[in-house]
Amino acid sequence: MSLMSFPIGEHVEKVKTWNPKSSDLQNWFKYIDLSSVDKNDKNVDVSAVLNLLPSEAPSRARQLVQRDDVLVSTVRPNLNGVAMVPDELDGATASTGYSVLRANNKTLCPNYLKFWVQSAQFISDMVRKATGANYPAVTDKVIKESRIPLPPLETQKQIAAVLEKADQLRKDCQQMEQELNNLAQSVFIDMFGDPVNNPKGWDKVPLSTIVSDYVGGKSLVAADDDSTEYRNKVLKISAVTSGEFKSQEVKPLPNDYEPPEEHFVRKNDLLFSRANTTELVGATTMVFDEFSGLVLPDKLWRLVWVDEENISSVFVWQLLTNIGMRAEISKLASGSGGSMKNISKGKLKTLEVILPPKDVQEKYEEIYLKLRAEKLMNKSMKVLVSDGFSSLMQRAFKGELNLNPAQQVA
Repeated sequence: MSLMSFPIGEHVEKVKTWNPKSSDLQNWFKYIDLSSVDKNDKNVDVSAVLNLLPSEAPSRARQLVQRDDVLVSTVRPNLNGVAMVPDELDGATASTGYSVLRANNKTLCPNYLKFWVQSAQFISDMVRKATGANYPAVTDKVIKESRIPLPPLETQKQIAAVLEKADQLRKDCQQMEQELNNLAQSVFIDMFGDPVNNPKGWDKVPLSTIVSDYVGGKSLVAADDDSTEYRNKVLKISAVTSGEFKSQEVKPLPNDYEPPEEHFVRKNDLLFSRANTTELVGATTMVFDEFSGLVLPDKLWRLVWVDEENISSVFVWQLLTNIGMRAEISKLASGSGGSMKNISKGKLKTLEVILPPKDVQEKYEEIYLKLRAEKLMNKSMKVLVSDGFSSLMQRAFKGELNLNPAQQVA
């Protein structure tokens, strides 16, 4: 059953505006900037909302919002910066970079509207209508003239309730992922303490004591040709910057180039980014799986152990990703400006690191690998839940969702 559609603007109310600088207000007010919305979680990050005095108000601080208003960023619609105003931000001021959609509660359910502006249909419509090559944007008018499929109000509420449950499952998976990441870091600190200040008094040695060499490759790149099948691919720096190995972050290598055997990525490699921005230089990651045809570039090194029988690569990886150690590594980098920094092998060899006994390292590795197994299970569940949520969204706005209570998402 296809649903009749109507312009969004016919079912939303006018939003009041004000100019803080010309008002009589003496106290600070809350300002929702474009950066205040979490584009992944689709909510307003309250910690990123600014408290401003009227004299500090930017020119875009104009729109007075209420709880349950739906904010839609007019810039870069492909990123889908949308969120609903929470109770604690009732009366806040939003940037004119948002289209503020205040549902007419007689004809439009706010939660139904919230999910519609997250839908693939809405996003593709906005991307198609955006103007500006370098800074694509749509207008408030374009958003309000776009059409929304509109079943009866009670049906909207039922659809929103189903989507809310499915969305919560998705958020639960995201929360679990964050908690497992935090737990891995907490266990490291509990077992070893701050590796920079070393309150537990572990032996401290230069990195050269445990690492004998740093092996990098070449950054040859083949011509961009979709019709050619390439035998090997070279990693981009972005394959390691997140801390998790991303095997899809690659570029094709010319087929006439034969990389040396030592340049191929291997299972259990610990990879180190010797060149990047100040914040990202020194990023490391572990390769936990077997891959074929992946080759190191010149800006990524494999750490070669002096004696791999007496070191836990997982421990060293987590040591080097510790926030304090990352700061120490960054100090070793050189280069003008903040765009690209480089670390030399000579400087990296001097990095002071803690070196607990092997059995303590292995105990941490055992705990970490158990946590990683849980993370992988959660990741698989997250994919299933996200796919299910996307499917529900598509069916809901096509009028194909089964609203039989017995078959709704539990």
